[in-house]
This record gives sequence, structure tokens and C-alpha cells, in this order.
Amino acid sequence: MPKKQPLVDENEYFITLMRVAEEDKDILRQLLAILSQTDFNRTSMLNTLIDEMRLKKAPSEIIAALVCLLDHKVAHRALQMLGDHI
Repeated sequence: MPKKQPLVDENEYFITLMRVAEEDKDILRQLLAILSQTDFNRTSMLNTLIDEMRLKKAPSEIIAALVCLLDHKVAHRALQMLGDHI
């Protein structure tokens, strides 16, 4: 049986990404630019970013947090959360 993904509010990497974005205006702007796209464009941008991060051997925690954003509902919720910090 495949391992079930944790809920976003239980995913510590996603929560950490949101907290970092709230504190770092550059990361906040980058995430907002991606999250503001249409579902298709956002998915494309995220997949490109995730591939680049993997090639650069970024920490798996960062990649896992970005993968969460591939879920459209999660991305919309993240945009709402981060939009309050503009």
C-alpha cells in the first residue's frame, strides 16, 4: 500500500517554507509570483524550479515543501496565507 502524504498543516517542511516566506521578502515575492499564476503556468513553473533544485542537490525538505504546492488547493491556500503579508 502506498504511503499516504501528510496533510499540508501536518507537513513541517511546508509550514517552514511559509514561515520563511513571511520573514524573507525576496522569498515571499518569488513564491507570490509563482502562486499568482494560472494552475497550468504555476505547475509548469514549480516543476521547473523543483527540477533545478534537484539538480543543485538542494535539501530534500525544500523540495518536499515545493512539491506540496503542486496541489492546486494547497497553492491557492498558500497564496491566501502569503498574500496577507504583502
